[in-house]
Amino acid sequence: MTGFVVSGVGVGTIIMPPMANWLITNYGWRTSYTIIGIIVLVLIVLAAQFLRRDPAQMGQLAYGESEVREEDLDLQGGGFSLRGAIHTRQFWMLEAIFFCFGFSLQAIMVHIVPHAIEMGLSAASAASILAIIGGLGVAGRIMMGGAGDKMGNKLALIVCVSLMSAALFWLLGAREVWMLYLFAGVFGFAYGGFTALGSPIVAELFGTSSLGVILGATALGATIGDAIGPVLTGMVFDITGGYYLAFLTCAIVSIMAIILTIAQIKKA
Repeated sequence: MTGFVVSGVGVGTIIMPPMANWLITNYGWRTSYTIIGIIVLVLIVLAAQFLRRDPAQMGQLAYGESEVREEDLDLQGGGFSLRGAIHTRQFWMLEAIFFCFGFSLQAIMVHIVPHAIEMGLSAASAASILAIIGGLGVAGRIMMGGAGDKMGNKLALIVCVSLMSAALFWLLGAREVWMLYLFAGVFGFAYGGFTALGSPIVAELFGTSSLGVILGATALGATIGDAIGPVLTGMVFDITGGYYLAFLTCAIVSIMAIILTIAQIKKA
């Protein structure tokens, strides 16, 4: 279910790059930002009208009040508080895993288009790489979210970070357009799967009583990675004059994520 919910992010990634490219070509980037901002504002406000806080508003029972047992959902009914969670090894390892994920993800999302243009692709073709990442991201969210239910969330997470690492090492040797597209597909699938597994992993490790605040705290690691990754890889590009060492840095960070994910198997 988490995979289906977060798949909207991937759909947006499919639609927005070509749309933004068309808008910028016809109206310039300033006007394009204004148009996109208005569209986002309208869509969010409209979508928010369909949200319901109380399940009773939709004729349903609140979580835990049905005949489905919590153990069948593989979640702890109680669990850790944020204060309790931050005193566990698993919390900080998860924080580091999220950091590695955010670092590599945003470094790629920011720099893959300039890299593709540098290789000779047109701006429109380069933007299509982001659309491929988004499209396969939708598939990754749904498929790996379902795989997490069957094989276990932590094993599914290992699969995702391993695929992401493999894609980044593939990118180092990508010299043709089809190789970039293959990279985008595998990377997008892995990134989408990781996104879908974030919340279930936190619930599995720390329970559901403080899920929101603990998920927010662990996601801080991804946010820090989001901020550092593009800047650091950009600095490496400026120093070296190419993206090889910049993307190699992302690949090494992804290897760290694999090691941390495997080591984090033990439950909190």
